[in-house]
Amino acid sequence: MSFDTKQAETAEPGVEQDTESLVRAWWRIGAALVVAGQSMAFSLAVNMTPPDGAAYWIVHGSLIAAALAVCVLLLPPLAAECWRSLRRGVPSVEALFLITLFGAFVASLIASITRTGAVFYEVVAILLAVYSVGKTLGARSRAKVLRTIERTRTQFDRCLLVGGDGALTDTAVAAVREGARVRVPAGAAICVDGNVVSGRSFVQETAMTGEWRPVSRGPGDAVLAGTHTVDGDLEIEVTASFGRRRLDAVLDEVQRARIAPSRLQEQADRLTAWFLPIVLTVSIGTFAFWMWRDSWVVALFNSMAVLLVACPCALGLATPLAVWRGLERLSRMGLVARTGDVLDSLARADFVCFDKTGTLSESSLRVAAAEFAQEFVGREADVARWILAAEKGDSHPVARALVGWASERAVETATIVSLEREPGRGIRAVVRDGERSVAVAIGNEAMFEVARVLDPRPQVGDLPYVSSHVGLSGEGRAIFVSVDGVPAARLELSERWRTGAAKVFARLRELGVESEILTGDPLPDKGALPGVAWRKGLGPAQKTERVVELRAAGRSVLFLGDGINDAAAMSAADVSIAMAGGAQLAHAAAPAVFLGEDLSFLPEAISCARSVIRSVGTNIRFAAAYNAIGMTIAAAGLLHPVVAALLMVGSSAFVSVRALRSGN
Repeated sequence: MSFDTKQAETAEPGVEQDTESLVRAWWRIGAALVVAGQSMAFSLAVNMTPPDGAAYWIVHGSLIAAALAVCVLLLPPLAAECWRSLRRGVPSVEALFLITLFGAFVASLIASITRTGAVFYEVVAILLAVYSVGKTLGARSRAKVLRTIERTRTQFDRCLLVGGDGALTDTAVAAVREGARVRVPAGAAICVDGNVVSGRSFVQETAMTGEWRPVSRGPGDAVLAGTHTVDGDLEIEVTASFGRRRLDAVLDEVQRARIAPSRLQEQADRLTAWFLPIVLTVSIGTFAFWMWRDSWVVALFNSMAVLLVACPCALGLATPLAVWRGLERLSRMGLVARTGDVLDSLARADFVCFDKTGTLSESSLRVAAAEFAQEFVGREADVARWILAAEKGDSHPVARALVGWASERAVETATIVSLEREPGRGIRAVVRDGERSVAVAIGNEAMFEVARVLDPRPQVGDLPYVSSHVGLSGEGRAIFVSVDGVPAARLELSERWRTGAAKVFARLRELGVESEILTGDPLPDKGALPGVAWRKGLGPAQKTERVVELRAAGRSVLFLGDGINDAAAMSAADVSIAMAGGAQLAHAAAPAVFLGEDLSFLPEAISCARSVIRSVGTNIRFAAAYNAIGMTIAAAGLLHPVVAALLMVGSSAFVSVRALRSGN
């Protein structure tokens, strides 16, 4: 991992700023591992059958050179990190690694010079490799967050500026001021916050508001950067300049969250804060005592034995193994985590916040119910056939839902003659069915009110939806169909709930975990999830405020989401999980992504994480007891450095086996 003095002052700890640096880091680790492997083989041979004469110095010189080569490749980042933490007055686990490396190298060097005892230069390589792999993985994941944030900014950083003469100019959003006007074609990204001054279109706002239905937007309506038009052009007057958009606030929040220290690192630092001074004091005291009692050689050997037996194996070796084992188990559930902190945070989680649209529900729509006018009862297949002909091939989310419903009820035999779209409202088509031509209109209530096709008077009783459709105004749940100007059907749209969505809440309660749904949908269907707490109509800021409020109350919060509007809240939570089909920014904000569909994975993942963290805690307690006993024996002069090294290897093997069994 490349690191220089300037980076030490400006870069966030452990993060390489570009892909090229990470590639170089992996090359260095690979080269160091090759050297370490050769060093281990030679050390074993030397310790079993010491060479004589010139061969002795050739072999030992090679081992020393190999250890120094690994230090050149991997030691600078560790030393720089240790120096930064010491300058802040916070002893870190890096200091423990350095002390153990120093002890192993010096003790081996003394053994080589005096020709007494075994050598263990390979310990230097192993510890450096363990540290470097962990730090590089963390650096890669955080650098990936930065790249995703920049990609999202780039996706919404240019617009078509409308000039005074009506000419359109491709312009950077940063150069557009409040009051300017921009044009957004159908199907394009909206890159500014503003108000529509002309045009009408359905707008897909799920990423920013959580609203699952495409919303009709026309003159006077507000729109947000980070959303997309569906079927019409819009001209928008800008109300928030670059840097003040709601999208910018979300991106900034995610970027700030990525530099927060990890909980596992904080735990390691807290342990090191008291363990490091003890190790140093005991080692120095041992050297001073035996220097007074015997000779400097004995004093050095005994002090080195203290350093070796105090190797931070539970922190530096067993903990990563337990974490990697736990992450492997999570991946089998479909949960891919980028950092080991996910396990720790999952284990601590006692409150889960769910986004609704795209998280508890799928992103696609479905027709939940259909009502037909008296005249068309018994002719439902005809209506379905005409809808199928009119909507087939349209990528609009509502069109896809209607095609799916109609395909189950009719065979495609009708053909389309003409098609006219009313952006933000619906379509009008002429369909040929055999010898007959049928005029079909399909759209929301706004389209029919304008055309006066549906009579809103409640006394028209043969259509059950006519007397009630006024109460649905603005919700966008109902799609109306007319045939030759006569009301024919009302189709009710709803979300598709994910598998396991209903059961996951009961299982979480069994684990002692409370849950709540935070949704941007102002009128969610609560009937499918009875007994669950809801907060509706929330924007990104309100979701984030709720998470912050829960954390301030002492709760450990897990957030499941999928949209740009969830990203800030996901960053504010103790841990977050993004759904596979969600926005890239949500993936960047969350340290874990769920690739499956069945939400029942969540209680199982929490149980697995708790098992892993229990194993880590047990290993740390074992290591504390082992170190206390080992350092006492070494300080008493009863532990040769070779034996200390063997005990270190043995304890590492023990906690490693336990770590590999964790999570089961």
